[in-house]
Amino acid sequence: MSPACALLFRPTAKAAPLAVGIALLAPAGLAFGQEATNTPAATQPGVGKWYLRERVQYIKLGDDPSPEDRDIDKIVATTALTYGITRELSTTFTLPLTLSFEDPASSSGTDTEFGAGDASLSLKWRPFQWDLNPVDSVRLAFFGGVEAPTGTGDLGSHSWDPFAGVVFTSILGRHGFNQALSYKFNTGGDEFNTVAGDGPDDALRYDTSYLFRLDPAEYSADTTAATYLTLELNGLYETNGDNEILLGPGILYEARTFALEATVGFPIVQDVDERPETDLVITLGFRVLF
Repeated sequence: MSPACALLFRPTAKAAPLAVGIALLAPAGLAFGQEATNTPAATQPGVGKWYLRERVQYIKLGDDPSPEDRDIDKIVATTALTYGITRELSTTFTLPLTLSFEDPASSSGTDTEFGAGDASLSLKWRPFQWDLNPVDSVRLAFFGGVEAPTGTGDLGSHSWDPFAGVVFTSILGRHGFNQALSYKFNTGGDEFNTVAGDGPDDALRYDTSYLFRLDPAEYSADTTAATYLTLELNGLYETNGDNEILLGPGILYEARTFALEATVGFPIVQDVDERPETDLVITLGFRVLF
């Protein structure tokens, strides 16, 4: 719910407790807004507010097409810090740290690598927001930025890669939907890169998420948090023809100034020849608004 919507909603005496309950959740709703773990949402933090998001992922890769025929496991911790410039505009700095374990078929040992991935700086602009009532809302946002060659060794693309995208969000009663589409112009990258989307070919990401508010069924004056079941489809198509889609069920807990999340991703489409396939992704995360 936006502040403008809250001002427009003038409750009767009977509806006052409901308005108070919704107002208690407003700060969280502005920043988090039923945003699933791996799919963007057309939400923004308040003006002058900071939004910190931390995700830790375990990624199991398989069927490596490189000459080393590697078994690869990764633990990736991604920090994203967003600042609300205006009600419609925000900027985000993102930095991943990766611990990678590779077992080449030609060697009995494990190669371990730790370092930073490619950092990115982006802007998100929301030109459209239609608040249907104090809870329901429809929003559209555009985002774009650039990934910098900060990656260590094989953990990055070693190139400046611009990207742009669009995301549509709707919150209707207990249901939330997000649909995002983005394109990254890769200007470099290793032939056998182990990071999806960081190879020499451009990458098209297409993401869809559905969230169902499990609790509470209805907001009240006592409501201070909400719990959601989530389901995501996260796709990545590269211009070399590689295409992969992950299905991810999860759970999200949103309070006024923080959120907790967990999800698991399984491949349902794998047509990948130029990089290792993704066999499993487990994600744990938290978010803080301050």
